[in-house]
Amino acid sequence: MLKKYAKSLQFRGMDDCSSQILSELYECFPKDLTIKQLAKKTGKNEQAIKNKVRAMERRNIPIQMKNGSQREPYVHTSLFEPVSWILKEKENAQLALDDFVNIKPNANQKTNKKKKIVARIYKEYIEQMDELIDRWYSLQLIQNLKDE
Repeated sequence: MLKKYAKSLQFRGMDDCSSQILSELYECFPKDLTIKQLAKKTGKNEQAIKNKVRAMERRNIPIQMKNGSQREPYVHTSLFEPVSWILKEKENAQLALDDFVNIKPNANQKTNKKKKIVARIYKEYIEQMDELIDRWYSLQLIQNLKDE
């Protein structure tokens, strides 16, 4: 089911192969997949899958590669992973707003007005996201996902 939506699962900075890996893992969740199974399902070689999973781990994507009972590596993810992107996106929006408000006004009033509009949009977006995230934490939704 999710395979046809792998492109829509693509996140900023994530390539098609990484999205395919996550899509395959979500399809069989909570079951884990071996590197060999992922390679077969994605049409990539095993080394490429290992490299992609390691790269995702380095980018703090909630995914893990472990050795199985017969020393065959398997990959596990968490349903917290898609939510982690929402939290990261909110953090990135805050950083962008911080940078944006530090830009000095210039002589072009039309441009200055547009900069104020962009800053307002970012500010309101962040405020709404803060309210949502606070609600999710108060209902312990995020903690429950992390405790898988």
